Amino acid sequence: MSSQPSPDISISIVSYNTRELLSACISSLLKRQDEGEAILEIIVADNGSTDGTLDELRELFPMVKLVETGGNVGYGRGNNAALAEAHGRYYFVLNSDTEVEPGALNGMLEYMDENPEVGMVGAQLILPDGSIQASCARDPTLAAVFWEQTYLDKLFPKNKVTGNYLMTDWDYSTKREVEQVCGACFFVRAEAFKQISGFDPAYFMYFEDTDFCVRLRKSGRPIVFYPEARILHHLGASSGKSRRVRALMIASYNQSRYYYYRRNYGPFQAAILKSIVLLGAGLRLAAWSALALVKPSAREQTRLFVDVFRRTLFMTSKTAHPAGIE
Repeated sequence: MSSQPSPDISISIVSYNTRELLSACISSLLKRQDEGEAILEIIVADNGSTDGTLDELRELFPMVKLVETGGNVGYGRGNNAALAEAHGRYYFVLNSDTEVEPGALNGMLEYMDENPEVGMVGAQLILPDGSIQASCARDPTLAAVFWEQTYLDKLFPKNKVTGNYLMTDWDYSTKREVEQVCGACFFVRAEAFKQISGFDPAYFMYFEDTDFCVRLRKSGRPIVFYPEARILHHLGASSGKSRRVRALMIASYNQSRYYYYRRNYGPFQAAILKSIVLLGAGLRLAAWSALALVKPSAREQTRLFVDVFRRTLFMTSKTAHPAGIE
C-alpha cells in the first residue's frame, strides 16, 4: 500500500468565532488543490470558538487537521501551535477571512522554488470591492506613527513622506523586495520559519508580523511582494462590530506596537510613541465629542475613544497582551 505524498504547502489558519469565513477559506483552498495547483496540508488552530466552528470543521472538512489551543491565545501563538504539526516544504500563514484565487498557490510555489534565496513572499490582497489592499510596509518609525495619528497619511496617501510606512506612494502592481508583508498572508519556507523559531509568543495580536519580518530579514532571507498571486480579503470581517470589541482591537494594536518599540528601540522611543498615540486618541476624542453636541449618534464613537484613551494611557511595556482580551 503506497503512502500519501508529502504536502507541498502546510497552511495554518487561526480561527476564533469565524465559522462562515473559515468555511469559505478552506473551500477555496480545497478547490485550488482539486485543480492541481499543489498538495496541501490544512491545519486550523482554533482559539476557543463558541460559534459552532469545531462541529462544522469535523462534519464538512474531516481532511483538515484541527489543533485546539484551549483558549484565545492570540494570532502568533495559534499559528505556532498549528505549524508545530506541519510537514510541508512551505508554510502558508493565512487569515480565516480570506479566499485564495486560482493560480495563487501554484504561482507562489513556483516562484519560491525558482528563487531559493527568498525567505518569504506576500500575495496581492484584494478587498471585496475589487480595490487593492495596502499590504506591504516599511519598517516602522516615529514619524510614520505621527502621520497616522494626525490622519495626514490618509489625507496625503500618495505623498512619499506621509504615505511612506504602508507604501501607499506605490501602486502595488509590480513584484519587488519589501521590508514587510501583511500577516494575513505569509508564504514562507519551512526551514526559515523554524530557523527564527516562528512567531514571538509575547504578541497577542498585531505587530507579530512586523516582528517576524524584521527577524527573518536579519537572518539573511529577503521578503518579496508577489502581485501575480491574488487573494480576496474580507478585511476586518473577523474583528467584530461592537464598541467594546473595536476598542479592544485598537488597544491591542497600540499595546503591541508599544511593546515592539520598547524591545527594539528602547524606553525613550517607546515613551515618545506612547505620547504620539495619546495625542491621536485625544484628537479623535475631541473631534467626536464636538460632533456629538449636534449629532447624538456620534456619542458611541466618543465613548469608544474614551475607552481607547484610557487603555492607551495605562498600557505598560511588560507585555504585548492588552488587558481585557480573553
